[in-house]
Amino acid sequence: MTHAYPRASIVILNYNGGESLGKCLSSVLSTEYRDFEVILVDNSSTDGSLEQVKFHFANEPRLKIVQNSRNLGASTGRNIGSNHASGKYIAFLDSDTQVDRNWLKEAVSLMEQHPSVATVQCKLVLMSNPSRLDYIGDFISQFGFLVQRVPLGALDGEISRRTTLIFGVKSAGMVANKRVLENIGVFDEDYYIYMEETDLCWRVWLNGSQVAYSPSSIVYHDFGQISKLRSERAKFLSKYHGTKNYITTILKNADGFTLLRILPIHIMLWFGIAIWHFARGRTQEGTWISRGIIYNLRHFRSTWRKRMMVQRYVRTVPDKTILPQVMVRISPTYLYEKATSEGSGWNL
Repeated sequence: MTHAYPRASIVILNYNGGESLGKCLSSVLSTEYRDFEVILVDNSSTDGSLEQVKFHFANEPRLKIVQNSRNLGASTGRNIGSNHASGKYIAFLDSDTQVDRNWLKEAVSLMEQHPSVATVQCKLVLMSNPSRLDYIGDFISQFGFLVQRVPLGALDGEISRRTTLIFGVKSAGMVANKRVLENIGVFDEDYYIYMEETDLCWRVWLNGSQVAYSPSSIVYHDFGQISKLRSERAKFLSKYHGTKNYITTILKNADGFTLLRILPIHIMLWFGIAIWHFARGRTQEGTWISRGIIYNLRHFRSTWRKRMMVQRYVRTVPDKTILPQVMVRISPTYLYEKATSEGSGWNL
């Protein structure tokens, strides 16, 4: 491959990032890469984090700031950043991340060496303890739920040190080929939060490209705080948007055979999870999950129109070719433990 690395655009999404945002930018601007720009998209922060950035980075020519008039959510915010990107590759980071100096070079190298790979998951490690992992990619199960390759907080070991194909990524640290994103469409803006990356990655696979994990592209993430996962706001986002977007993602992207095989049992399992919450007095959470299911009934026509666009204009490869590469079988016990643990809906 040529070592004249192509231009890259780094999109950082911020909403009330506090002091973490400045640390993130300082880290990213120290990246060892010849030609990159940083696009900071602020979703109408109210904590002064944007003002601090404007003060401390006023003379940084590589930084472009885009201010939204309100919080538009993760998908729309990232799409706005992508619209301003001029690079061959677009990297996405959250404001609570910091990066290894070679993170971008390693991710781009993987895609330059393997043109079939259009999206790369960076190795997300816990900022508080970099010997432990936050996230290294997902597979999909026979029930349509995601299966993380390693659990949150697992020790960095043999599995996390190997490059491999995966089904989905987390946008806290990912890099994608801009041309492929233009072919398949960027993040679905009806996904306010959760599963927008999974939906995107499924379309990457459908279009004949691949998704891979890079063990040498290292991003430090401060997300793995239990307090964040157990807040009422986090529970609402995970239970409602998680349920809603899981079902929508299958409806949009699965081919006919996969849809008939997975979707009925997938929805039945969500009903079971909702009933479990109601039976234990967790009425609010059961209601949020039920609302997520009902959303898909109310918006079935619009989702089906999206499905027609995906199947007609994006898909070039059948699921029978894709799924054997990225599907793992799980037991109902695994699913039960994930679905019923406190604040867990975000990582089902």
